[in-house]
Amino acid sequence: MIALFLVAQLAGADSIYSSSGVRAHVEQASRVNRRVPVTMSGYRAQAESEIAIVARRGEGHEGAVSIEQTQNEVRWTRDGNFEQRVVGYRAQAIGLQFSSLSFFRQAWTVPSLYGNRLTLLFGQDTSRQRPSRRRIDQRLVAVHPLAEDRERVYRYTGGDTQVTLRVDGREIPIVRIIAEPREDAPDSTVAFRGELDLDASRDVLVRMRGYFVRKAPAPSLLARLLTVGGFEAVAFVELENGEIDGRYWLPTYQRFEAQAALTGATDSRSIFRVVTRFRDHEVQLADTTLLADVDSLMSRPYPLSFAPAESLSTVSGWRRALGAATSDVHSDDFNDIAPDVWRPTGRPRLEWRTQRLMDLVHVNRVEGVYTGYGAELRLRDAAPGVTLRANAGWAWSEMTARGRASAEWRRGASTYLVRAGRSLDLTNDFRSIFDSGSTVGPIFGADNYDYVDRRLAALGIWRQIGAGRSAILRVESGPARDRTVMRRLSRGLVRGDSGFRENRGVREGDYWRHWASLEWHPDVSADFVRPGVGALVNAEMAHGDLRYARLEGRVMARHSAGPVTLAARGDVGTLLGASPPPQQLFELGRNQNLPGYGYKEFAGTDAAIVRGLVMYSLGVLRAPIRVRRWFLPAVSPALAIGAQSGWTQVRGNGGRAAMLELGLLPTPPQLDGIQGVDVTPQSVSRETSGVRTSVTVGFRVFGGAVGVGMARAVDRRTGWRLLVDFSPGV
Repeated sequence: MIALFLVAQLAGADSIYSSSGVRAHVEQASRVNRRVPVTMSGYRAQAESEIAIVARRGEGHEGAVSIEQTQNEVRWTRDGNFEQRVVGYRAQAIGLQFSSLSFFRQAWTVPSLYGNRLTLLFGQDTSRQRPSRRRIDQRLVAVHPLAEDRERVYRYTGGDTQVTLRVDGREIPIVRIIAEPREDAPDSTVAFRGELDLDASRDVLVRMRGYFVRKAPAPSLLARLLTVGGFEAVAFVELENGEIDGRYWLPTYQRFEAQAALTGATDSRSIFRVVTRFRDHEVQLADTTLLADVDSLMSRPYPLSFAPAESLSTVSGWRRALGAATSDVHSDDFNDIAPDVWRPTGRPRLEWRTQRLMDLVHVNRVEGVYTGYGAELRLRDAAPGVTLRANAGWAWSEMTARGRASAEWRRGASTYLVRAGRSLDLTNDFRSIFDSGSTVGPIFGADNYDYVDRRLAALGIWRQIGAGRSAILRVESGPARDRTVMRRLSRGLVRGDSGFRENRGVREGDYWRHWASLEWHPDVSADFVRPGVGALVNAEMAHGDLRYARLEGRVMARHSAGPVTLAARGDVGTLLGASPPPQQLFELGRNQNLPGYGYKEFAGTDAAIVRGLVMYSLGVLRAPIRVRRWFLPAVSPALAIGAQSGWTQVRGNGGRAAMLELGLLPTPPQLDGIQGVDVTPQSVSRETSGVRTSVTVGFRVFGGAVGVGMARAVDRRTGWRLLVDFSPGV
């Protein structure tokens, strides 16, 4: 698996060292680094790891699909032996899937930065060995950038960047060296590309940050096909040592992050992230009178073992909440050292791709099958921060072309943009940030969205506020035009009711649109397993043929404390105007998290919905289930109680007229034409007439990925019904 996360692109070199100062630092660091300190025979430590699978959208939003946390005991000796033992485990996920432990047949922590070789992520799995089987060495070994034979593999630059660390009241000067693999390195060599931070006073390696590459011979057919598709996969690492007992530099923090993408298709990425923090180091001192002069040239297998299942599931003493380590970092942290395809600097770069998979292909009942493609030009050093994008496609059943073009200029924390296009926008409300509509789901199931054909042009500015991605402010203004669309497909491949309803009503018109949004902690969502608190405020105003003002707010939270997990989300909105258009009404129903009610059964000019979930882990069966080399997710049953409350109301004659424009319920044939019977047209949606509330009680298993229980509406007389849920969201 690790081969997927190596990049076979090696930079050329004119010389080995860029200066005599760099040569001096590297040569001295190599002499120091090659041998373990003579007074240390080994060490023991505790390590807490968090393993996450993360989805990243093109604009940078991340959603954690699964998070697993392990407690580990590690032991290393100066002759190169190392063992990692997993003694505790817990997890949460949004879908039923294999445990990430299945990817690790061997240890994932790196015991030290001493030596001539680095064994990466994998050693030898000893937890269930079979003597009858021949042991296969599956290690991936890289040439250490400070190895004795480094000059046949690397060239070095830098040396002029210095920072100062303060440890226990003492200042430690740090010098940074950049290591680059040579173009003429031997084939099949695995090498490091990135930063080396050295303790300038003692030339000890303190930190490595970069990624590993393989110098490969002629690529295979599969590799060539992946290249055509723009497949990019990189294994980033950040390995930090801390000073222990004032004299030994041992692991304190390690981050491994494999990022993969089809860069010839979309700007989205799949991320496999492992963050480990070490603590409670116990250094074993050596008897220098008996100690042989052991050189750490040898690379040995690193065993990975597991405590018995009953022990894994009962361990306590977790230092960090589940998901906290994932929340501390972001995939963009490595942009400055990433391969050229992801780097913001360099020569102008043209990519044939779209930002979203939906721009390539999707299916719905209006367009039928839609196919398209796009291009992205990043001017980079030619015009720093400027990016041009365009995509276009064809809706085959609707016989309509759609697409958009944009130009943006990123300068510091601000991004200035201009965009224009024609799109099939969704009218569904209170969606999650990753919900851009179905891709191919309607082929096999329901199409639970309604649509408006919208032409739009806008000038805008986006600005990041605070450190990192703490908050994002967006402001846009420009002309727009809404047009109605008709259903073109009556069903998918599945016969019967596939939910291919008539599209809801749209009031047509040209207007000028102003829009602003403020997002706080944009990567936090109650629909994923990343913990934290996030909020969103949207404001939209239109004047012209369509006149309205629309305000919307959202608060989301997810938190784990011991056996208890809390998740909540609240949405509220109001639509102002004497005659608001129907496509701007707020609609609630089964697909807007009000189980027990119909599709968009309720609507109004004002709406609110609050959802909450409490899970209490029963503390049993928390160990993953091992089936040969695979790990199935732990059953980990938890008592789950949830509640969903929704409310809508309609204000004014304009609001009631907009409700009728959504669509009308058919008049029952037996009443049609009968005098004295009220056949006043009724909208397909109605007010809630108070707060509508339902509760769910049951159990969630597999880290919250699957829920089984009973649901009941409490605002009216109704019975309990069986509920099976495949999402840990609220």
